[in-house]
Amino acid sequence: MKDVLVGIQEGLIDGGVEVVTNFPGFKSHVLFSKLGGKITSVNEKIAYEIAWGASYAGKRSAVMFKNVGLNDAADPFLNSHLVGVNAGLVVIVFDDVEVEGSQSRQDSRHYFDFFEGLWLEPDSVEQAYILAYHSFEWSEKFKLPVVIRVTNQLINASGTFTRMPSTIRKVSVTKKDRRQFLIHPTNASHQRQELAKKNKRIRDFVENLYESKVTRKNGRGAISFGRCARELNDFNKEDGDILRIFTYPIPERRVKEFAKGKEILTVFEQGDNFGEEKIRAALEKQETTSNTGIIPNQSGKYIISEHYEKLFRALKAVEPDIVIGDLGEYTQDTLESIDACLCFGSSLSVGAGALIGGAKKVFSITGDAAYLHSGKNVIPEILERKIPLKVIVICNSGSQGTGGQHIPGDLFYQPEPVEKYSVEYRKTGLNEFVGVLAKMSKSKSLSVLYVSM
Repeated sequence: MKDVLVGIQEGLIDGGVEVVTNFPGFKSHVLFSKLGGKITSVNEKIAYEIAWGASYAGKRSAVMFKNVGLNDAADPFLNSHLVGVNAGLVVIVFDDVEVEGSQSRQDSRHYFDFFEGLWLEPDSVEQAYILAYHSFEWSEKFKLPVVIRVTNQLINASGTFTRMPSTIRKVSVTKKDRRQFLIHPTNASHQRQELAKKNKRIRDFVENLYESKVTRKNGRGAISFGRCARELNDFNKEDGDILRIFTYPIPERRVKEFAKGKEILTVFEQGDNFGEEKIRAALEKQETTSNTGIIPNQSGKYIISEHYEKLFRALKAVEPDIVIGDLGEYTQDTLESIDACLCFGSSLSVGAGALIGGAKKVFSITGDAAYLHSGKNVIPEILERKIPLKVIVICNSGSQGTGGQHIPGDLFYQPEPVEKYSVEYRKTGLNEFVGVLAKMSKSKSLSVLYVSM
């Protein structure tokens, strides 16, 4: 028996993957490692842009990150639907809808409604292999990125599959076509027209991926999206018909055929009722009920960290007005030190905003991965605005929460006006910490303390 990550890995390999990129989060980095990935990108946006660039130059490319990471990559992701691709580009989005390792429950499928395209959601290890195998071929067929959605239930699946012959297709460097590949208002109309044609072809294409089966028409039916094993387990006991959907767009003709004679039609899916809304639109007047999957309470698995207690005790001693945090092991500590956290890499920007908003003494705490991901980008503006923000960077040699992946970038460089301090956590006593933080508190300029763990 093999897990689904092996299925996707070997499907992509047999399908001819040549370039892989990643920013770590919710198992995406595990797949990246299985595919031989070595260098983690600075953030998801850069990971996507590198993968698209490789596709443009003729290499079959795959980029992977979790659902929240797609938010960071949204600009190039959406634009790539308008300009298209050359060699196949596959996007594997890990949707942590059960909030096992993410800050909130988000359903990435809503991005489909912007420009559509082709999304795939397997319901088994075997199907994950098959869809990953064909994903580059289909991407090149429609000249669009293909998305594979992986949910919590799918990650926990196991099964078998039969490998198919490797398909390494030589895709030449694309001919320069400014109307296609140059995103610009002068090309907008042409690109939208071309996208509409591609989406029409995709809608016709997906209809042929589903077998037309005669249903029992016993008045009860279920439509499932992706893997819904827990939910369907109860349904199967009642012996109803099941239509398993694994594509977006949905196969509307097959759905209408299946729904005939069904008095009760239940839609099972992981995340929001996104799929049910598509079913309702296709069936118009027919009633459906929605079951959007079990959402286990995973909060008990999260550890309230004690690793940074000495630092947080020192911080409380200097009595800051506000402490802004980033997402990391330090976000929740035993002393409840952090007052607010918006998103990964945001603590410096939010801290600057708090000072602009009238707060007097603001500390922003971030980790090295969050700082390099996007946190440091606001520093030129902080200097321009002359904002006296106090920053603490916890340096633990990478993305500690996902296994310590090295994030490229110069962690310690600061422009000349920035006051820099550094301490080693284990060698620094509480009183020394208090002294450094007190000195920072009195500063009227941007100051940064690096804490090496």
